[in-house]
Amino acid sequence: MSDNPLLMRFAAMAGERLLAVDEERFPRESRTGSVDAPSGVAILGLQGALSNRGGMATFRASLARAVANAEVGTIVLDVDSPGGTVAGTAETAAAVAEAANQKRVVAVADSLMASAAYWIGAQASELVVSPSAEVGSIGVLAVHMDLSKALEDFGIKTTIMRSTPFKAEGSPFEPLTEEARASIMASVNEAHQDFIRAVAAGRGVSLTKVRDEFGQGRVVSAQKAVQVGMADRVATMNQVLAGLMSGSRKPRRRSAFAFA
Repeated sequence: MSDNPLLMRFAAMAGERLLAVDEERFPRESRTGSVDAPSGVAILGLQGALSNRGGMATFRASLARAVANAEVGTIVLDVDSPGGTVAGTAETAAAVAEAANQKRVVAVADSLMASAAYWIGAQASELVVSPSAEVGSIGVLAVHMDLSKALEDFGIKTTIMRSTPFKAEGSPFEPLTEEARASIMASVNEAHQDFIRAVAAGRGVSLTKVRDEFGQGRVVSAQKAVQVGMADRVATMNQVLAGLMSGSRKPRRRSAFAFA
């Protein structure tokens, strides 16, 4: 258990939510009805700020049920998320990759698939971006807030007593030491490398391409995403579902290789 108050996120956000399938937007018959009998379509929502116990664990459980359901032939991920915590993202992305090895998984960015959400969505068999959507924000950030001077101005002095040298490292009640900065930066870089490797494997491209061409921390437009290989095509959710119902779209083959 860590007492470190440092919050590491792919994006800094307040509140956490994972929405279930929007019944008004996607009536039950449109997502579980027969596509090519006996297979059907399951739509799973991945929306809002993501955290492990605050949403991703629930999503993984729903994904596992869809994979195990013999009546489900295609899984559609309805993604609208700015990202979330490092914790839980690798596990969720791995679950999507494993699902895509067993069934067709289509991730749809509508209208944002950023940071942790992109890490996860990039593992799908096919990644679709709605026309006005944005995807990307590949990167990791850690934020340290030094409140010591503000507290001092109010006449408040905080004393931290540690049983070990690095306990409460990164506390907001004292300036960040160079040693703490280096340790935190090392963790950020490690998570970033995991992010790059996962996206490269999921999209079937080189690590260099992800680093140099996939936004470098920025989100990009739908057309740009397809142009550089971050996504496969531009389409609305309704168009994706219509294509699935007609059987007109073939899934992109997942690459089994990652390139240095």
